[in-house]
Amino acid sequence: MATQLLFIGANGNTIDLFNNSFVQIIAADGLTGVSSNIAVSTTPSMDGDKINNVQTAPRGIVLDLYVKKPVSVEEAKRFVLRTIKPKQRGRLQMIQDDRKIEIAGIVETIDMPRFSDSVTMQVTLYCSQPYWTDIENMVVQLARVLDLHYFPLDVGGLAFPVDGIPFGEYDLNMTRTYTNDGDADCGMVISIVALGDVLNPTIYKSDGSYIGVNDSMEAGDEIIINTVRGEKAITKNGVNILSKIKAGSTFLQMDTGDNEFTIDSDGETEGNVYFLLSFKRRFV
Repeated sequence: MATQLLFIGANGNTIDLFNNSFVQIIAADGLTGVSSNIAVSTTPSMDGDKINNVQTAPRGIVLDLYVKKPVSVEEAKRFVLRTIKPKQRGRLQMIQDDRKIEIAGIVETIDMPRFSDSVTMQVTLYCSQPYWTDIENMVVQLARVLDLHYFPLDVGGLAFPVDGIPFGEYDLNMTRTYTNDGDADCGMVISIVALGDVLNPTIYKSDGSYIGVNDSMEAGDEIIINTVRGEKAITKNGVNILSKIKAGSTFLQMDTGDNEFTIDSDGETEGNVYFLLSFKRRFV
């Protein structure tokens, strides 16, 4: 698949930076590579230092756009400004080698000379969240159903038992493993669905950390826990219940590699509840 690079403006307009009649991208700085800010402290009489915190720094992306001939500078400027506007949010989407990713940011600067035969316009995007992410969720399980559809061979008799045969059933396994093959940890959206009465549901990670709510659920109730940085929230049937978060909870992140999660509650859990999980991988 050929590489595509799209700029999507806050108003929904899109510029295909590799395929349009007005400008041609000739350079792009900052599309790859991230840096880290490391906070340290020192202790008198001790060699070296102590690392207190490591944080990935924001990313800046600079796009150089050349005005195509015979388009005038003014025509190209108006074309670009229909989509890329100062101080507004925008997204770059890149499709390369069957991977579809995007990064969001604020249009920091637009440099557009007006009078020149060979004009290069420059656009700078400030990305406070420095990683590219999947455009679509990596995992979306609308329901986990085991396929049980089959027809037994019964020569000279009935092919089905008197009480019928199920086409499928919910997989109520309380523990599931998910793999994050991105370049960094990421948040996720956890949906807890009740099939019966459930009290104080909690999701545990294999390292002992957890997130849960002090609330009861009835059949059909759904609690959604969003642990994505900048979007953290907990709702029940669409109503905010963040105040009911269980003491000691942390907004769990999906580490790189395999991640094992288990659902539990106060009282009987098996058969009454299951959970679904979705996330977007993050890439350098």
